[in-house]
Amino acid sequence: MTPRPRILFVHAHPDDETITTGGTIATLVAEGAHVTVVTATRGEGGEVIPPALAHLEGDRAGLAQVRETEIAEAMAALGVSDHRFLGGSDRIFEDSGMEWGPDGHAVAASTRPADSLCSAELSTVAAAIAEVIDDVRPHAVVTYSANGGYGHPDHVRVHEATVAAVDAARWRTGRLLFVEVPAEVAEEMFDPLQPGFAETGFAAATTIPTKAPEGEIVIAEDISAQLPAKAAALAAHRTQVTVSGGFFALSNDVGTKIVDHEYYTIGAGETIASAAPMTMTGYAPHILTGLDLAEVEAQNSELPMAGQETTAQGSAAHSVAADSGLRRRRRGPRKPGVFAYVHAALLALLIGVLGGLQHLNVTVIHLGGMPIILPWGLGLALLLAACGLWHLKTLYRSSGPMLAAAFVIAIISYLLGQPQLLPGSDIVLTGTLRSAGWLLGPMLLAAVFAFIRVPRTQAPR
Repeated sequence: MTPRPRILFVHAHPDDETITTGGTIATLVAEGAHVTVVTATRGEGGEVIPPALAHLEGDRAGLAQVRETEIAEAMAALGVSDHRFLGGSDRIFEDSGMEWGPDGHAVAASTRPADSLCSAELSTVAAAIAEVIDDVRPHAVVTYSANGGYGHPDHVRVHEATVAAVDAARWRTGRLLFVEVPAEVAEEMFDPLQPGFAETGFAAATTIPTKAPEGEIVIAEDISAQLPAKAAALAAHRTQVTVSGGFFALSNDVGTKIVDHEYYTIGAGETIASAAPMTMTGYAPHILTGLDLAEVEAQNSELPMAGQETTAQGSAAHSVAADSGLRRRRRGPRKPGVFAYVHAALLALLIGVLGGLQHLNVTVIHLGGMPIILPWGLGLALLLAACGLWHLKTLYRSSGPMLAAAFVIAIISYLLGQPQLLPGSDIVLTGTLRSAGWLLGPMLLAAVFAFIRVPRTQAPR
């Protein structure tokens, strides 16, 4: 029996959870998953948009209280029943604040409170997150990428602490995911020429505040069905966000489109197998795609339920997990599997035979009494090879299967030129320049394609 999915989202301030992952959260809740959202601070240092609430800006305690009610309303809009502030009743981490740097990205504030998130030891923050992980026992954990999205120091600290917490927790989560925004999606989000933007009255962006993705984006979660829930949750954060139609703006009044996909990289844990379902653009459609929830449960089966072990027992369990190599490892590039090479060999067999039979076809035309040979058969055969090789390159995001296919095509072409191996001592590849072009062409194409980097961040439309 497949267990009910449990997913933990770790964010820095109220509203971050909705802006970056609100659609994914609502989608998971609608699917019946147990979603836990942890917010590290209460956003005490935020700017305030509504004039009627302007008195809250600078009143850290007052703003914190209001933002607690806002995130409660946002959680209700997204369907989340398990929201927590990091540290619970034992420890409050305050908003560290930020300033805008000359490049349009956030940088650390010149001053910050002594109790702020960034003033706390990284190990202290990580321990608090690890405690939540051991309590929730999530199959997947979601947080920011290393650049914090746009550089906010609290976002960066939450990323660092969550990575450390996943390693430190006794519960071994199945997958750690980082939120990313593809460059072309960021351009779309801040494009003032898109339909509906002019009606919002928002200002156009002079620079794009989001930073370029740091990892390979492998998941594009379609949240189009949950856009109304995300918009409602955004509107709940009224001190920080203004919503107008399909757009929202923060205190800088810069209009931002609410896009219909949210994107993720995998930072640790189980990667997505090449045989897993993919969208037409090569992304997995769900943050749990390819993750065996039962296997995650099985590898944690010897851990007692939360609250059933002493601190000493917990330390021993963590030590055993670390020594046995079961702690989460940072993810490296995934190599194509056996299926990829089988696919490449079968495709190469088809291309090699069809191209070999086709490449000698020509049309002869006469210009000024001189016959001119147009080797359209060779061109068609090479086009077939180019399309097949590029298909393998882009499908598997690797040159390996493509180069293997080119080698197989060359072997088949060579065999087609050996009359003693063919019925009736026929010969398909001759000693002509056209045959030489077909014999060498696919290998040259593969060599060129191998040096072309495949874009990894194309957005589904």
